[in-house]
Amino acid sequence: MKQLIISLALLFSTAIMADEVDPFEGVNRSIDSFNQALDENIFEPVARAYKNSTPKIVRNRVSDFSDNLTDVITLGNELLQFEVFDSANTFGRIFINSTIGLFGLFDVASEIGLERTREDFGQTMALWGTPAGAYVVLPILGPSTIRDAAGRFTDIRGNNELLANVDSDTTLALTLIRAVDTRTKLLPTTDLLKNADDRYISTRSAYLQKRTFDIYDGEIPAESDDF
Repeated sequence: MKQLIISLALLFSTAIMADEVDPFEGVNRSIDSFNQALDENIFEPVARAYKNSTPKIVRNRVSDFSDNLTDVITLGNELLQFEVFDSANTFGRIFINSTIGLFGLFDVASEIGLERTREDFGQTMALWGTPAGAYVVLPILGPSTIRDAAGRFTDIRGNNELLANVDSDTTLALTLIRAVDTRTKLLPTTDLLKNADDRYISTRSAYLQKRTFDIYDGEIPAESDDF
């Protein structure tokens, strides 16, 4: 067991400092094929059925509720990034939407000018100077980097803490509902990728470009080496 831990630590340290963008492409493609099969047979059909059979007003309530929970994670990361004005804005959103907006079912905050921002722990680590590391594809969760994978699991843990006092059945139901909502929002992207010559390369390129855009809030410096 000790040797396994040492080996994993060496792999992690090597991968996160790797100059090559995708040193694990062979493994990544295999996981991507697995994810694609799951998506085509389960996730995408469920998302399309949900979109086609559920009234938009109901889907909007689900999205607003899910986004309100995500705002809590964003607030934590904005505080860690010392983003004073954005964190004040997000706190206001959470307070208003959790009260006037009936526990987040209605996005009242956006209607009065408090726009949503998105920050995650991967972005926080980037601000702290953690390199992106190699591109990886996670089972079910999809495209990531070593840094973003660590950040994603940290955010998931934080989200679980928010639901710590909720019974397991309700937590599972909320998780599934939010997953379906997220997959439904990605349907337009799915349609575009299906027309790509190499879907894997297109997905990797789109993901890395978007993450760089997110990390720098759209103002990417010319000397940036973050993919």
